[in-house]
Amino acid sequence: MILKKIPPVLHVVTPDNPILMDYTSPPNKKLILFFAGWGMDEQPFLANGRSDRDLIIAYDYHSLALDESLLRGYEEIQVFAWSMGVWAAAQVLPGLKSRNYPVRTCTAINGTAFPIDNEKGIPNQVFKGTLATLSERTLDKFRLRMCGSRELLQQFLANTPKRDIESLRTELIAIGEQVAAYSGTAFQWDQAYIGTEDRIFSPENQQRAWNHTPHRFFDAGHYPKKLVQELLQQV
Repeated sequence: MILKKIPPVLHVVTPDNPILMDYTSPPNKKLILFFAGWGMDEQPFLANGRSDRDLIIAYDYHSLALDESLLRGYEEIQVFAWSMGVWAAAQVLPGLKSRNYPVRTCTAINGTAFPIDNEKGIPNQVFKGTLATLSERTLDKFRLRMCGSRELLQQFLANTPKRDIESLRTELIAIGEQVAAYSGTAFQWDQAYIGTEDRIFSPENQQRAWNHTPHRFFDAGHYPKKLVQELLQQV
């Protein structure tokens, strides 16, 4: 697993005079830890950095080992996880909590702790088919289903992850192996968001997975760019 710290976004006074936020201010004591989905890196989320708390993006789940040194020294950690990141977060958060990292709230978005599951995640045959046919062409189709519209797809592609197809294949194989080896965790989330137009994790399967967790539906597909921005910017 890779952790990447995101710098604050630019404050633009005029188009010709961008001014960086003040990096000389004291270190932030609060952290937002965001677990992205399969095939991601930090690129789609660069605009979500802010000055009053740090933002770290977790991605690439070919391994669930993470560099905990990046998480030390904070007084409060708020966790958000999207898609396959929900499963990855559910695997590592119990250990972080047991080692007294100050994880305060955990919010899941369009994903479950059962990522390959006919009733609570992505159906097994769909997952196998995605892996078996993975190519640049099928990745394009996947991303269109993920975004739900060509307009949102173009926004995503403007900040597309800088990863090649082989790294995505390696990650997907590893996820399949890890899910098969370890049962679903009993980690308790505080809240889950379910996109009513999600074509990757169906709303019905998500609802079954979150039956005992506070959850709310929202009108969006699998890649809810607007909701992610709102959650990361307004906490």
